Order: sequence, then C-alpha cells, then structure tokens
Amino acid sequence: MIIAVDGPAGAGKSTVCKILAKRLGFVYLDTGAMYRAFAWALDTGSDGRSRQLRAGLDENQALELLERIPLLFFIKENKLEICYGERVLSEELRSPEISEAASRISQLPAVREFLVSWQRRLAEQVSIVAEGRDTATAVFPKADVKVFLTADLQARAKRRFAEYSEKGISLSLEEMQERIRERDEADSNRDHSPMRPAEGAILLDTSRLSVEEVVDRLGEQVQKLIEAGSPAY
Repeated sequence: MIIAVDGPAGAGKSTVCKILAKRLGFVYLDTGAMYRAFAWALDTGSDGRSRQLRAGLDENQALELLERIPLLFFIKENKLEICYGERVLSEELRSPEISEAASRISQLPAVREFLVSWQRRLAEQVSIVAEGRDTATAVFPKADVKVFLTADLQARAKRRFAEYSEKGISLSLEEMQERIRERDEADSNRDHSPMRPAEGAILLDTSRLSVEEVVDRLGEQVQKLIEAGSPAY
C-alpha cells in the first residue's frame, strides 16, 4: 500500500507521516531527505567545485554528477537509510542551507528523474507512507491514499522555528517566514512537477489541528481501505 502526502514546508508532513507509518507498520519514505542528500553530496564533494556547482548547477552538470556521486538508498530495519559511500547520512541533512540547496536542485529534471526512480524502486519492496512536494501527483499518481496537508504561513513558520531552535540553529521567526515564502513560490512555480494537490487528494488544513488529530483522520481513511479489501494491501 502507498500513502502519498504532499504539502508546503511546515505543514506537519514529516511528523505526521512518521507517526502514521509507525502506527500502520509501514516504512516512512522521506523524499525530501533524498534531495537534501544530493545537495549535501555536492557540498562535500572532493573535487573542489561542488559549492559553486550547487549554487548554479545546470542539467548537464547534474547528469555528470549523478553518474559518480556515491549515493545509495536502502530499506533497513523498516526505515529509509541514506548512504554516501559507507557513511550513513542523518542530521547533517537538516540544516537550512542544505534545505535551500535541495529546493534549487530539485527543479532540475535529471535530479528528479534519478530520485523518483529510487523512490519507486523502494516502494516496490514494502508498504510506505511517502511525503514530499509531488509524491501524489508525479511520483505515485496511483497511490492508494493521496493527501495534501497545508497550514497558514504563520503557523508553518512557528513550527519550523521551534524545530530549528531545538537543534540549536539560529534563525529569527521573520527570517523563517521569508524562507518558507520563497520555498513555497519555488515549489509551486517550477516547470517540472510543481507542488499542487493531486486529483482526489484529501485536503487538510493543519493550522489548528494537533498532530494526533491529523494522524487519526488519515488513519481512518487507511483503515476504510483495508476493511474494503484494497487490492494493494
């Protein structure tokens, strides 16, 4: 079974999807982390050019780099594991700089096609809860459950601000709002797979909902499919 959850930054996708996946016994597929891993790999490249390429990467450069960057993705112990060579990547993917770089490079078709192929390959192995910007529209258009989570800008900025503060990342609330606004614009207006609700998606505004309330609502939808005998389950 595939549950595909889309929505803008700070809508609560990651938290909701992690809990929902655990509740259902599915694998949580963080597609955004896969893009951040590519951005991180550019930032730490050994050829001395990577930082410059990350700022102005074009399609031909992306194709060349995808051939040689040693990124691998696994399902291990019911979790997505991302490796750069023998190094397992985790918290190093969560900085604001890497997130912004991931947003830029995600607009390149070559990068998206490469990572979408990985995402589909992983989904063939297990039942998943996948979250991102175009998981229900482009990656898994035949997902069993399609969801679009959103929230007002202020609520999203406060959530992301709290998340970064816990990690010791210094950024003002005003700066956070501006970064999210810019990310919304980039994701919604990109030429390749722009962010938008999928046809038939459950639309849910999380501005005034708790995480538990959102998870419960989505869990009910999945349970209905299971009880109805979904062919994918």
